[in-house]
Amino acid sequence: MVGLVKRFLKVFGHALTAAAHERLDHVDHALDLVIDQNNRMARSQTALLQSSIHIVNALNRLQADVNGLKKSAAQLTGQSAGLVEAADRTLADVVELKKAAERQVELIERGE
Repeated sequence: MVGLVKRFLKVFGHALTAAAHERLDHVDHALDLVIDQNNRMARSQTALLQSSIHIVNALNRLQADVNGLKKSAAQLTGQSAGLVEAADRTLADVVELKKAAERQVELIERGE
């Protein structure tokens, strides 16, 4: 009877050990999958972070360019206003010259 119990325990022990090993193998496989997925996510997040940094740097450069263009536009606006004023003065001078020429023509026509 003791031999039978020993044999039963031996067979039962092997069955328990095999089942435990199968479960541990399944857990190891699942853990490997989770680690692989975690590594892929980390690489993706790194790529997204690098992309975001690149976008922020590009936006900063664009903002600087826009500010430079605004400054240039303001300068051009000021210069064009100056040119308009100069053209107005030139036109006024031309009008005065025309009036003076007309007066001289009148004087010449009168014989003076």
